[in-house]
Amino acid sequence: MEFNFKSFVESIVGNRRLEGVRYYIGQVKPEEGNARSLELHKNQQRLFEKLKKHEFYIVRGRLRRIGDVYTEKGVDVRIGIDIVEGAYENRYDTAILISSDGDFAPALEMTRRKGKKVEVVGFSHKPSFSLVQNSDFYHNLSKESLVAFIPLVDKN
Repeated sequence: MEFNFKSFVESIVGNRRLEGVRYYIGQVKPEEGNARSLELHKNQQRLFEKLKKHEFYIVRGRLRRIGDVYTEKGVDVRIGIDIVEGAYENRYDTAILISSDGDFAPALEMTRRKGKKVEVVGFSHKPSFSLVQNSDFYHNLSKESLVAFIPLVDKN
């Protein structure tokens, strides 16, 4: 919750003009009598408020629960569609994707064929060769590089 999403995005965008930021997530539905779902929902609502305050557009998928395991549904498809649609509607010059999921490679390939630049911000512990291949620039994030966006908490 303390992660500074705004500063993180600004560090990637640099001095370029930012057209908008979308945050994709499976939405937690609170279930009466399920303390875990109520806590997850409450925390997610706090996250949404924080993101909205910094002008992030939240795109909600859904979560499917099997036992105690929650799985996002519909989020990846929505990301791919939005990247391609934005390219075809000329909404941006450069798409920046923060993910290490190689399933996005076809959407990135199609976006580049439309003449748009693609930057991928991936995670060093799980790089995707197909994303590297289908991007114009690949940023490699490590755990250590993300720590800079977590404010220090005074323990006194």
